[in-house]
Amino acid sequence: MSGFFADNSRIRVLETVGSADETVFDTEEDMPHIVGTAEVNNVAVDFSNLTQTQSFSFTDYCSSQSCIGYEWTYESTYTPGYYTLESRYVFGTWSYERTYSYFGGGWTYQRVSTNGFTEYFYAYVNPTYTVNRVTNTVFNACCVADVFIYDINARESSNTQNIAALPVDEDGNVVPIDFVVVQATGTRTTGGKDPRFNQALPSTVPAKTFSFQGSVLLESSGKANGDSFMRRIMSVFVSGGQLKLKSQETVGALRRGANDSAFPHAAQSRSTYNFNLKVFFGRFKS
Repeated sequence: MSGFFADNSRIRVLETVGSADETVFDTEEDMPHIVGTAEVNNVAVDFSNLTQTQSFSFTDYCSSQSCIGYEWTYESTYTPGYYTLESRYVFGTWSYERTYSYFGGGWTYQRVSTNGFTEYFYAYVNPTYTVNRVTNTVFNACCVADVFIYDINARESSNTQNIAALPVDEDGNVVPIDFVVVQATGTRTTGGKDPRFNQALPSTVPAKTFSFQGSVLLESSGKANGDSFMRRIMSVFVSGGQLKLKSQETVGALRRGANDSAFPHAAQSRSTYNFNLKVFFGRFKS
């Protein structure tokens, strides 16, 4: 039967639906309640610049036609055969002749000589065929160049800081915490640029107060096909008697769409934030 019941510090609210009684509220069941609060001002969150790497892609054997080069050609020369008038000198000769004379008293000797002379004649010169290599300078030769591609380096990075102590009971013991709710106001003090474009990365931080549990996405960017390649997240968690804030970044590899062209704004991709936080520490009744 529907109604409000109180008995020995137990409060129950029942509602009858059809013929069945359903519990709307019961202090003996687990229920969320706040056990402490904290205000934390000027919490800084800093994400560093993205980095990129240049790597060899291929060799372009004609990247432009503005270099000085050399080429070789072959030239042939043919000289036909011909006749030429030539001369030579024929030397004279001399010798001794021996003659026997019966009446003259026996053997006699005399010198016999011929005069030298110049003779003329036609000589045939054979034809010739020669091949010579000639070097020529070329002023619009192809330039050979290595081509490089650029990639944003993939990385996982995080930074954790203590921002508040957990609440304690009357004896100074830390109260166990089941959940944390954060109300935040903040501004992006440095708007990091997308590495490809001259514009700030999209941010989800509103101009007014926003609440979150666990984590909240601060910035993100995607590839041309819509896939995400970068996320920057802020989260809170409890550890060692402290409420900790972690700023975490996940970056996937991103290739530049043009050769020999670095990402123009990778060195301007750093983002910084400043937050004021009001923290609610909660428990469920055991």
